Amino acid sequence: MPEQVLIRGAVAFDPEAHGFAFPNAFVNEVLTLPNGAKITTAGRCGGMAYVSLDYFLAGQPAPRWRADLWAPSRVPPDSHWLARLFTQRLRDSFFTGSAAKFVTWSMHSDDETWVFKGVRRWTKEEELPRVIRSIDAGRPVVLGLVVARDLASVGHNHQVIAYGYEQDRESGRTTVQVYDNNSPGRAVTLTSEQGQSDWTASNGHVWRGFFVQDYTPRRPRVLTRNAPDVKDRVSTGDTVKLSHVWTGLTLHSHDRPYTHRGTDGHQQVTCFGGSDDNDRWLLVGTGGTAAGTALRDGSVVRLRHLSTGRWLHSAAGVPSPLSGQQEVSAVDTPDATADWRIEVVDERPWTAGARVRLVHVATDAALHSHRATDPRLTAGQQEVTAYPGRDVNDWWTVLELS
Repeated sequence: MPEQVLIRGAVAFDPEAHGFAFPNAFVNEVLTLPNGAKITTAGRCGGMAYVSLDYFLAGQPAPRWRADLWAPSRVPPDSHWLARLFTQRLRDSFFTGSAAKFVTWSMHSDDETWVFKGVRRWTKEEELPRVIRSIDAGRPVVLGLVVARDLASVGHNHQVIAYGYEQDRESGRTTVQVYDNNSPGRAVTLTSEQGQSDWTASNGHVWRGFFVQDYTPRRPRVLTRNAPDVKDRVSTGDTVKLSHVWTGLTLHSHDRPYTHRGTDGHQQVTCFGGSDDNDRWLLVGTGGTAAGTALRDGSVVRLRHLSTGRWLHSAAGVPSPLSGQQEVSAVDTPDATADWRIEVVDERPWTAGARVRLVHVATDAALHSHRATDPRLTAGQQEVTAYPGRDVNDWWTVLELS
């Protein structure tokens, strides 16, 4: 049998489906100096790689939030559960035995010495075979990419997921397919020619070499298994789950009244970090608007909580339990206090990927949430209020649409 010239292997990992739809554009504040200046580092690549692999191995979809939800920063803020998870998993990636190679390889030459193989041979003789064995066994791996040549530049190294490879024995070319969180939504390849030391990435970077990182999976948080297409139109008669843009939690209610001083005793409305049927709201038109009417900037709707049948409501002069802002609750019978005006960015139709405000028509206060909880007054969940001003905590987007 003739020797096989072209050898390929791949795992069913798709960067568009299993990666994140926003880039690794995080800025981490690690220290504030006495003069107020901030010392920052860029990126949470290891955290994004680990979390993406967590979702893939659990057979669950990664959240598909797009970069424009958080414009102009393009990434979820530190108040968002996903941003905090990236930070946690980034730290996990550093507290592994293999992470020491980011330092040791940065201090070694590409070529072998009397004592060490060097980065080139370490990569091609030790680490590349590990990648191939893992992919052939059906498991993607996290790669540590090395570009630094001294300790001061260690932060320029990078972390990605390898999920495929191709070896051309005739030409000596090797290609590794990776999900690079610096290039969302597209496949990236690392290629090395015969006799070549470096690995050239299709997104323009050149790396000295790579190694397989130690990785232990964690069960990911799954808020929906049925994310809509970002272009899907939202209409009256639709049932939605709404996600709070700035924290990633879901608009929620449950059959439990407010009991704080000054409340009207109606059903609590909160933001929930899990996922259940108490997150589902029916969009009902006002003034005789027929079901199936496409909604857009300026449309007025009512939101009916499907589990309890009560209506999203607010009223002037009733304080919320924690911040004392205007209370938002759910009531048995709707009237004008249950009317909410939709404000869509760019004054366009409401689509699943849009960033919207829901403004209480009677008081012009925006549906709002923030990281405030109390086990007694909000069941330990995040407070939801109506806010007379306007800020980023007023933004919502569609998590699920049916």
